Amino acid sequence: MRLVNVNWFVIFIGMFSSSNSVAVSELWLNRYAYDAIQQGFNNKDISVYHIKRTSIDDYPLAAYTDYRAFLFDINNKTPQQVKQFSQDFFDYPFSVSIRADYLNAMIATRNWANLLGYQKELPKDQHYQCYYYTAFYHQGKKEIAFEGAKKLWMNGKSVSNACNELFSYWSKAERTDEDILLRALLAVDSRNSSLITYLRKLVSTEQSRDTLTEMGRLYKDPNKLIMLFETKEDTPFNRAYAQTMFKHLARNDITKTYSTFQFLITHFEFEKGEFQSGLECAAIRLLEAKDQEVIEWRDQIFEQSNNDEALEQRIRLAIRKAQWRDIQYWILGLSEQKASSYRWQYWLGRSEIELGDRLSGEARLKRILGERHFYSIAAAISLNREIRYPIANVEIDTEQLSIYQSEINRVNELLNLGKEAPAKSQWRHLINRVPTKDKTLLTAYAKAQQWHAFTHDATLVGELWDYIELRFPVRYYDLFEYYGKKHNVDTISLLSLTRQESSFEPLSHSFAGALGLMQVLPSTARYITDKYDISYQQRSELLDVEKNIEIGSRYLSHLLNRYDQNRVIAYAAYNAGPTMAAVWRRQTSPNIDIFAYIEGISFKETRVYVKNILMFEMYYREIIGHKAPFLTLDELDWHP
Repeated sequence: MRLVNVNWFVIFIGMFSSSNSVAVSELWLNRYAYDAIQQGFNNKDISVYHIKRTSIDDYPLAAYTDYRAFLFDINNKTPQQVKQFSQDFFDYPFSVSIRADYLNAMIATRNWANLLGYQKELPKDQHYQCYYYTAFYHQGKKEIAFEGAKKLWMNGKSVSNACNELFSYWSKAERTDEDILLRALLAVDSRNSSLITYLRKLVSTEQSRDTLTEMGRLYKDPNKLIMLFETKEDTPFNRAYAQTMFKHLARNDITKTYSTFQFLITHFEFEKGEFQSGLECAAIRLLEAKDQEVIEWRDQIFEQSNNDEALEQRIRLAIRKAQWRDIQYWILGLSEQKASSYRWQYWLGRSEIELGDRLSGEARLKRILGERHFYSIAAAISLNREIRYPIANVEIDTEQLSIYQSEINRVNELLNLGKEAPAKSQWRHLINRVPTKDKTLLTAYAKAQQWHAFTHDATLVGELWDYIELRFPVRYYDLFEYYGKKHNVDTISLLSLTRQESSFEPLSHSFAGALGLMQVLPSTARYITDKYDISYQQRSELLDVEKNIEIGSRYLSHLLNRYDQNRVIAYAAYNAGPTMAAVWRRQTSPNIDIFAYIEGISFKETRVYVKNILMFEMYYREIIGHKAPFLTLDELDWHP
């Protein structure tokens, strides 16, 4: 496939840029007036808006001043006026954000009637849910308010401070010690021990206080579960308490779960299915158990489960151990929808072939060929077929795009003024509203304009999965090629890993502290630069494009050398660390192949990460024209 021909880019420059000096002069006059109006609003002066507004009618951003004028006295607006404003300016992002503006104004002025007159259903955001139910309380509908308060209260995590007033009313009227105790159990599930300490201050009886004290101690030392529960009566709360602490024990010391289960199941009379979620928690953590009695108990739990996520964990154990009959058995226990997925159809087909039913297995694999999906590719490799998948291209239609000219002009002008965040907001608002065929045209336009982040957003919002040339930009190619050759890493691999890590955003930060294009941890950067004598002083250097690529590519090269050029293991180690890559390797049978290794990775994030990069490599080879196999012969022949 050739790169998209961008001759049409010149057409767009002509369509959407100024054509003569008069237009340029008028644009600057409009910008001056627009800025004066905005400065007036900043100084709480609306008079400038009234004087200059008509002079910027033709300016792309004029309506943004109308928005601020509407906000100027939003406290006095009715719900109907706000709804009408949203309708009048439907093609601006503030037609959506005005909702929060109005709710905030009604909350600040405690205008509960208008809040409920405007907000007709439960908001999605917890902060506004608190005020939504508070409004019902002040409008005399206490039953609705208290029902909402209890739903918000029953949360193992911290709840927005916006709920404090609502909780105060509810606690005085209805809240019981049982409510407090049940929330404490949710806190244990959420691993929020500080909430248990806080809740202890709220109970009204010494008995409840003692229970929460005990709960706090048991949270710190769950091995004392049997001792503390020996004298407890069989009540609904105590059974829920026992199951919650059993799950907590399973997370902390899996060796004690079987004996604890035996105690609890004889001490309490659990109703059918009542203890299942706790048992599944333990069973998942007992996947690597060695004791035969424990293994049989674990599998009995899975057999009684209708939880697809739990059963998928059991299937992966069978895959890691190359137990083909078990793979079939557990896949057939999944829900029909889950079992029919490409993933499990692939593994069913593989198991049928391994167990001697080649015709049935190959027929099953053939049914998933030709899709843009990892398991479709895996099926093609298993059948020794040519890899095929759908690819879509976009033909630019300037006439069709002209209907969005005013909105494109807004984005351009916001970018010209250095307002990238509002520009991105305007762009997303446009992409969200247009038909799919127009999403592709607009995305192609964004790519031609080199609005890289906007292009990526559009492909996600528009679900343009088959448009690989739009989804996979070729950025910083010269740097990737240079350092790829220097460190003996395929340029395609570097592009693909970077697309997965940061989508080519140089200033990306992760929650774990990784930085830049290739999401390098400062500790990793220090290790690699010391080991290979690369110039590096401080973490901020990782936000420099070239330095990040230099260090990131050297680290990937280091991993590839460590794992005999096996990209699968190297990518797993890049994401989860060499320690976990080694754990997954130790857990697998010597009889499995590279696909089973990938499927057996216990971290979903890493499993998806590895598969994504392999797929991205395939797409980049198609785009750039570098032919290479999906997996090398050495990778396909790999065994732990």
